[in-house]
Amino acid sequence: MKKLIFLLVPTFLFMSCDPSRISEKHADIDTYWRADSLQSFVFDIPNENEEYNLLFYVRNGVDFPHSNLYFKYFLKDSLGATLESELVNFQLFHAKTGYPLGNGVGDLFEHEHELLTKYRFPYAGKYKVSFQQYMRYDSLPEIYSVGYRLEKTIEE
Repeated sequence: MKKLIFLLVPTFLFMSCDPSRISEKHADIDTYWRADSLQSFVFDIPNENEEYNLLFYVRNGVDFPHSNLYFKYFLKDSLGATLESELVNFQLFHAKTGYPLGNGVGDLFEHEHELLTKYRFPYAGKYKVSFQQYMRYDSLPEIYSVGYRLEKTIEE
């Protein structure tokens, strides 16, 4: 138990040291990502006068049967009005070599994709982002989790 605490405390401290991160969550997917299964996340916008970046995260296995992933995202306000929606084609593997892109450990690879950059939300409050796989299959194998990251835009 002491070893577990010793390992987790630095991890949480490291994660909390990211001044740009507002919110970040991931959802594990059991066996297959079904086409009718929306992965949804609710987050708070503290200040409508700031610009934010919204990123998509996916973790897949090396045996994912395609080089890319089509997914659709929906950004809705607290009243359910759709603010943004787009079909995205995201490369998971190099098109020619088939080499996995992203950060990998063993047979798992994590990817991030910017959905919205320098985005201004219309008001402070709750918003919901949802992701739906848009491949030709109803049940998509080798996708283990999806998620999002909301961060403040940092001026360089």
